[in-house]
Amino acid sequence: MSNSELLHLAADISFIHTDHLWRRTGSWVGYQYYGPDFYEDIARIASRGVMDMLFFGDAAETPEIYGGDYAAAVKLGVRWPKHDMTPMIPLMARVAPGVGFGLTVSTTYHHPFHVARLFSSLDHVTGGRTGWNAVTSAYKNEAANWGYDSMVLAKNRYARAREHLQVVQDLWASVEADAIVMDREGGIFADPEKIHLLNHVGEYYKVRGPLPTMPSPQGRPIIIQAGQSPDGMDLAARFADIQFVHRRTDASVRAHRAELDSLLAKHDRKPRDLGCLWSIRVQAGETDGEARAKERNMLDQLPPDAGLIELSFFYGIDFSLFDGDMKLSDTAEMVRAEQVHWGTFEELMKTEDPDIRIEELGRKFIAERTLFVVGTPQRIADRLEEIHEAGGRNGGIILAKNFSAPGTIRDFVELVVPELQRRGLTKREYAGTTLRENLVN
Repeated sequence: MSNSELLHLAADISFIHTDHLWRRTGSWVGYQYYGPDFYEDIARIASRGVMDMLFFGDAAETPEIYGGDYAAAVKLGVRWPKHDMTPMIPLMARVAPGVGFGLTVSTTYHHPFHVARLFSSLDHVTGGRTGWNAVTSAYKNEAANWGYDSMVLAKNRYARAREHLQVVQDLWASVEADAIVMDREGGIFADPEKIHLLNHVGEYYKVRGPLPTMPSPQGRPIIIQAGQSPDGMDLAARFADIQFVHRRTDASVRAHRAELDSLLAKHDRKPRDLGCLWSIRVQAGETDGEARAKERNMLDQLPPDAGLIELSFFYGIDFSLFDGDMKLSDTAEMVRAEQVHWGTFEELMKTEDPDIRIEELGRKFIAERTLFVVGTPQRIADRLEEIHEAGGRNGGIILAKNFSAPGTIRDFVELVVPELQRRGLTKREYAGTTLRENLVN
């Protein structure tokens, strides 16, 4: 959705209190664990860096894949605890002008009327700085928490998602932008002719409408999608304004963008209708030596089995059961059968040695699951520019989490952003007051 070729900046702050990051040197020092002060300060830092968005991923479950129960997740703090981050967004928005917020809500477990009303309401509270990350939820325990005996099959999750997203968009459109009159003398609050019933009856949902909220400050909230499977790519091409993408090489970035552009054309949309935020893990230092020392510190503090725990969480099979000499290629069909994040696993298969042993892959997974760069601001800016060019200069980057929180994002804003601005790659000030304005311009 970017009309400009500027490099837009976002940060993934999902689970930066968990996933081994809570014990990083400098993390959470001086903050109440999971308190609002921590997140408000991150928002202030992002605002100083003229970052467009902070992103919250979510999955409403306690992982029980690795080891067959939740002991490892709870003991080590891996994707647990998981609070609902919705209440945090208004607090962050109040202290950080310009910054937008991406919040994850499932199309599988939430009704479209609830989603449309929630995000429209959040959009007003934040002054038009809200985005919905629409996910189909591919975790067994999350399905159990919502009352399902088994996880919904991928084809059914995506069929439901297509109808869900269409209904949400139609609900947002059910109140026209100029419907509110507020004519005090005439006693007319809104024009009934500009409020519309929906009367949707579909395979999965029945919704009368209209949406009982004011028109969105930004037309409608931004839609974000992160699926990399064929169904996920098609869903993004149909509905999304922004796609959050994990790729591991520049060649993969170019291939992804080409595939997305082809799908957009099939849905009568243009390439600029959908921008990509390429996930990249950044470790910045004033010198290469300082950056490498920070990287080593991060890696040294990881538990030995951290990568296998992450692999188990992402792909739905217990990697603790496998012989350490088992190869990556030996697990492919098992992962495919689970119907969990197949797109990112396929990326691993394409960009990693298929004969790599699972034990070695586990050690690499956290550090090298996505694009990454370690070094000086100049080195990092060079790499971000290369990625932006490979992606057709259509979107930007989203910082992958490896936070010594909030130190890593502060390093990026204080060290890297000035270099990006000096090169004319990123904004020096916000283009407007809404997330949509800032992502477009």
